[in-house]
Amino acid sequence: MPDIVLIAHGSPDPRHAADVERLADAVRDRARAGRAVGACYLDHHAPSPDELAAELERPAVAVPLLLTPAFHARVDIPAAVGRLRARGADVRLAPPLGPDDRLLDACEELLAAAGVTPDPGTAVAVFAAGSSDTAAVASIGETIERSPRRGWGHWAVAALDGGAEIEDVVALLRLDAERVVAVSFMVAEGILRDRMVERCALLGVDMVPGALARTATLADLVIARAL
Repeated sequence: MPDIVLIAHGSPDPRHAADVERLADAVRDRARAGRAVGACYLDHHAPSPDELAAELERPAVAVPLLLTPAFHARVDIPAAVGRLRARGADVRLAPPLGPDDRLLDACEELLAAAGVTPDPGTAVAVFAAGSSDTAAVASIGETIERSPRRGWGHWAVAALDGGAEIEDVVALLRLDAERVVAVSFMVAEGILRDRMVERCALLGVDMVPGALARTATLADLVIARAL
């Protein structure tokens, strides 16, 4: 089996890399014996794809740690894989993590870790960083429609960019919910998630701790993409 390379966006906030490395450890624990797992970053953190390319000695599969098929997935990731191949390595590009119903399973895992369990009176705002690619952001809502969460009130997606504002989403959810909670639809912690927490707090909405990299479900999804 080929080695596994996780390609993350990167961030000036060190919490981002810490979560990505935590995810890499979880993937490593799940990978077949002899299958190495490493991570590289498009920006801000080492190693870059160019730096990691020097370490690739066997065939590898690159898994983009992206939750929607937006610009980075279409342009930056293929370019990064090209740099990984520049030294002659055999690198196959896997699809991004989303859209996929299992991302909502990961959201439920974060909710459960915070003690928030399915309840018809509890609605969930799935808060994404978003993108200028509105179709990519819309794919999150399409996933919710395709895979409704059993036992809960309504789920709806908000975004910092390219989607519905959290204020509007919460207002709609409150029309028929006793309680609204928020979960961060992001791979890793960082500055953008801090902005989400602040905006939710202004609305009197709790955002459960953590990002998706901390879930067993996301590690399982990475392994599935790397098959």
